[in-house]
Amino acid sequence: MIRFGLGVIFLANSLTAFFAPSEFIELINNSFILPLLPIRPELFVPFVIGLNDGIVALLLFFGITTRRVGLWAFIWLVGVMIVIASPFDALEHSGLLFMALALVFGEKYLTKNV
Repeated sequence: MIRFGLGVIFLANSLTAFFAPSEFIELINNSFILPLLPIRPELFVPFVIGLNDGIVALLLFFGITTRRVGLWAFIWLVGVMIVIASPFDALEHSGLLFMALALVFGEKYLTKNV
């Protein structure tokens, strides 16, 4: 269930990047990464964020290389938190980080009810 929940989040972000990219573009324009991008944010959002998040979502839905995808999702989310640089947004994204870590470590490390 965790991989489906995380997959839905990545699918929503992918669709947003393709069909309503203005929020992502504004975030990038107001962040430190703007000068580091090799392409304009208007191209970066759909082609990098949209494709990345869409591929991650599909891999999670189909259960393909779940641990590797979970690790990539963790790294990607840490990057998102750094770019956003807002404590409240970082707190919100930390829940997703733990979901990604649960996929990486598997059931062995999940807390179980006693």
